Amino acid sequence: MSAAPLVSVLLAVSNGEHYLRAAIESVLRQTISDLELIVVDDGSTDETPEILAVVDDPRLQVLRNEGRLGLAVSLNRGLDEARGRYVARLDADDIAFPQRLERQLQRMVSGSSIAVLGSAVLELDASGRSGSLHLMPAGPAAVRWAALFSSPFFHPSVLIDREVLERYGLRYDPEYLESEDYDLWTRLLTHAEGDNLTDPLMLYRVHPGQASQSRGELQRAFQERVSVREIERVASKLGADRAELARRVGAGLAIEAEQLEDAACAYVDLVRAFELSLQQAVARSKPAREAASRTLARLALRASGRTRGTLLRQAAALDPLLPTRAVIRRTRRLTAARGARVEAAAWLRDLRGEGASDRRRQSEPRAIRVAAVFPEPTPYRAPLLDRVAAQPEVDLTVIYAAETVAGRTWRTDRRHRAVFLRGARLPGAREILHHDYPVTPGIAHALVAARPEVVVVSGWSTFAAQAAIVWSRVRRVPYVLVVESHDEGPRAGWRRQVKGAVVPRVVERASGVLVTGTLARRSMVARGAPPERVRVFANTIDVEEFGKQADQLASRRDELRNELGARPDDVIVLSVARLASEKGLDVLIHAVAEAEDSRLLLVLAGDGPERERLEDLAGVRGVRLTLAGDREWERIVEVYVAADAFALLSEREPWAVVVNEAAACGLPLVLSDRVGAAHDLLRDGENGFLVGAGDVDAASGALRKLAADPSLRTDFGKRSRELAQDWGYGPSVAGFLAAVREAVSDTERRPPTS
Repeated sequence: MSAAPLVSVLLAVSNGEHYLRAAIESVLRQTISDLELIVVDDGSTDETPEILAVVDDPRLQVLRNEGRLGLAVSLNRGLDEARGRYVARLDADDIAFPQRLERQLQRMVSGSSIAVLGSAVLELDASGRSGSLHLMPAGPAAVRWAALFSSPFFHPSVLIDREVLERYGLRYDPEYLESEDYDLWTRLLTHAEGDNLTDPLMLYRVHPGQASQSRGELQRAFQERVSVREIERVASKLGADRAELARRVGAGLAIEAEQLEDAACAYVDLVRAFELSLQQAVARSKPAREAASRTLARLALRASGRTRGTLLRQAAALDPLLPTRAVIRRTRRLTAARGARVEAAAWLRDLRGEGASDRRRQSEPRAIRVAAVFPEPTPYRAPLLDRVAAQPEVDLTVIYAAETVAGRTWRTDRRHRAVFLRGARLPGAREILHHDYPVTPGIAHALVAARPEVVVVSGWSTFAAQAAIVWSRVRRVPYVLVVESHDEGPRAGWRRQVKGAVVPRVVERASGVLVTGTLARRSMVARGAPPERVRVFANTIDVEEFGKQADQLASRRDELRNELGARPDDVIVLSVARLASEKGLDVLIHAVAEAEDSRLLLVLAGDGPERERLEDLAGVRGVRLTLAGDREWERIVEVYVAADAFALLSEREPWAVVVNEAAACGLPLVLSDRVGAAHDLLRDGENGFLVGAGDVDAASGALRKLAADPSLRTDFGKRSRELAQDWGYGPSVAGFLAAVREAVSDTERRPPTS
């Protein structure tokens, strides 16, 4: 089977011959190509099967129901077949704008907690004329508020984090018929956040045959059922009669004139109950208050006299800036609608094949010339750059400062275009920077030869990186930073001063920033990077392949444990690290000793200057220790398979790919709070324990709990494997592509210099 795509687009169709071709074409011609399109034909009796049969694209998969099973069942069948990290929806009568998936992925892979993301939509009538623009609630709180009354998303516009669906066993419920999506969103929002982009990313077809037109009453009945359930969950003390009045206000339904004031009061009470249901209510509920204020203002238009004044005062109390916001909102809507209609007209002409190949070539993604400057190749980063280089959207050249700047002995099998610089090592640099500093004046020649439209620069602590940033500034070529470092952990005062003085200028002038995780993201935002321009480019492994290797080795587990000197009932605590002082291995030895469990066997895989000292310390503390030495990259998975838990208690660790490896192999984790990966791959109490750097008592307590409870180790290990799935290569490839496209777009919009 081919590698899993980044996105699975799910489309269910029943007798969709009139509009299906355009829908399919709009997906297959997206600006990202790493996708699969799963079409579930729900018993069509028209020409739908023939239309699907002639589509010549390996990314299309067709599933057919022999009889009509309904939308929910069809979509669930598609979800069961989907392999993508994300799942997008589209209906057979709708059309996606060409950058829809790219735009949504930019948001989803930017480190946010959003699990379902929709967008505004532009209406399209049966004859192909664009109509009204529909904005959806923007912001997680506004989405949750809207979900009390109706679906907060246009169903065909959503992009969903499939891992969240799988983790919580979420599927469409066929019982809800025409409101199966609304029911699913409310259940998903109990576990994760949702949001909508304000730009229209799809054309929403309005015609007599669609469900909202032909089966509107049935849809409203099921919508009411979900709405009543959700309001009861948020405001159980409101009472059935007042809850119904509040629901009718929020849903925009008719209300008797004599009930308007009571209904408005019930609605305001629902707002307050909703605020109490949120954490940090005042900060998070502001968008909900603004939406509620608009609703009350519209309700006031149905009233007269004193009642109208009362309702307007209630609206103003919720949002004193309501009139100003209304003007701004209307202006933005009109501007967005005009632009979307122009874009829609061009896209529809292109889909029909009118005008030409020139327009088609313009709509297809072109290869962007990218030069990426990295310190050295690594066995985890090289495959990721291979994936990037394989994308048709980029023409990638990777420029390495040296074969190694940190004395690495591992081998890499690269499939991307690579240039290695030569330079003289600067004496004393390793002691200061913790790596070599080769002076490589050839970086300028390498960049000129690559003719980049965008330069991607890893860090700023090598000569090559520093020179690449200067070269980019002089040549007015946009650059994107790749950042691993963060602000946690001890650092010399002079290092902090230099970083505080120099780094903000480098960050602020960058077109975008690619970070390895949460701590690096936090550091970059603090130094001036716009949050929306910070995306994830992980230090990671091929999670799926690593897990597969672990599964294949499971039958040899006893043999592998024997090789490490473990007895059948021993609990192996593994740490994979260079044997150096900053790795906190002495703290780990003390923690194993303090755990006072004779079954604990500490295995250290790695080598370094602290080897003898650590061996002596283990002897003094009575800790059973196996020094496994350096392992070849191809065999490193063997020590993870043999282990029962993984620990890394570093005092300074920008990321630590070994955490990705351990999690992918299903090990419970004990990590210090200075380990960058801990803040993304560890959920304290779910798949392991987070302890303070240097805290022997906390670490020993964590090891004691894991040693005493095999079922806890099993549960934590399963959760580690689930979390590791978020850190495969796919989202990082998408983040890289989004960053370089954005950089090129900035350049194209830049006014010429005089």
